[in-house]
Amino acid sequence: MSRIGRLIFHNWPLKLAAIVLATMLYAGLVISQSALDFPTSITIDVFGQRSDAVLTQTLPKVTRIRYVAVSDPTARATQDSFRASIDLKDVSPQAGPIIVPIKVESVDPRFTVISWDPPSVQIRLDPLVTKTVPVTVSTGQTPPKLQVQPPVAVPDNVKVTGAASVIALVTAARADVVIEPSGLNVDRDVDLVPVDELGNRVTPVKVEPSKAHVTIAVFSERTTHSVPVNPVVTGTPAAGYEVVSVAVDPAVVTLQLDANELASVPAADTAPVSISGATQDIEADVPLALPAGILPLEGTAVVHVTVTIHPIAGTRTFDAGIVLTGGRPDLLYALSVNHALATVGGSLADLQRLDAATFVLTGSVAGLSPGSHEVALEANLPIGLTMISIEPTRITVTITVPPSAAPSTVP
Repeated sequence: MSRIGRLIFHNWPLKLAAIVLATMLYAGLVISQSALDFPTSITIDVFGQRSDAVLTQTLPKVTRIRYVAVSDPTARATQDSFRASIDLKDVSPQAGPIIVPIKVESVDPRFTVISWDPPSVQIRLDPLVTKTVPVTVSTGQTPPKLQVQPPVAVPDNVKVTGAASVIALVTAARADVVIEPSGLNVDRDVDLVPVDELGNRVTPVKVEPSKAHVTIAVFSERTTHSVPVNPVVTGTPAAGYEVVSVAVDPAVVTLQLDANELASVPAADTAPVSISGATQDIEADVPLALPAGILPLEGTAVVHVTVTIHPIAGTRTFDAGIVLTGGRPDLLYALSVNHALATVGGSLADLQRLDAATFVLTGSVAGLSPGSHEVALEANLPIGLTMISIEPTRITVTITVPPSAAPSTVP
């Protein structure tokens, strides 16, 4: 090998590494001189987060991005040019605090991202849990000269959902209500706020339902007044049935109300009791349906309503055919009439179920010998129906021996 060749190939790995390093340094110098800063912050998107886990903190934003314009040196990036994200698909809620890398990429092919701040973020996943807490109502200070009754919230319990460490702090869902000095009753839907045992709001927490209906009776001149209870019955019984009576217990209740409302409450209505399609008595415990701001005294908020329902009685007349029973096959039977009028009594519903085409009267000829006999007519009726009359009640049946069966008279 020539001297020049030996000089070229002597320690060639070191020489090649030096060439590569020099090239990289030159490229870095060129890029650093042409790199641009994008100082506007962008939000970090989260991918792969488990449905049974929740982030316990708010993610920071990427605040500084360095990039180069690849194809157009004059192009400048906007906030829509880049996307920042973290991938949590392999992060378990039981892992505790963990550092995950932030990925920033350009969604515009004219730019290439070089670096960004911060390059990573510490996160913590908590198990997602749900628990039931009571609804409380806060009214603040009551204006003077007003009497406020205990609030009623519907529903009185709700579900709160969030990170386990956050939900552990929630003790109630509070509805904040202001009592107006004018003395107006409260009767409206109110947003619910998750709070801890000190009354401080806890976030982030999802409350379901997010509102409760709060009613508060406010009196400026409270008095009591006894009125009769008016049971409200809706609908009609089934066909063939009627309402015989409606009773309520207690029949009288004592109400709390403002003195100027006495004349407007002649009776206390109940919530509706439906009897639609009923065929028997209906009994129900129902609340009183009182106007807002009027309350029953303790122990009379619910009354017992009894609706007595009976079948409507009636009669029905049938032109019925007559069928003999107990006859012998070797005898002939002749009837004085083949039909009779039968009047049946009972509930209209039961009467309507009788089929006129198949309804018959029967007469028993069991044990009767040839000759003429008076036979009583009767009917086999379903339970609940009675025979009112049969016309005629008896018929004549003539029994004969067929000629072919008559005894021979030849000596």
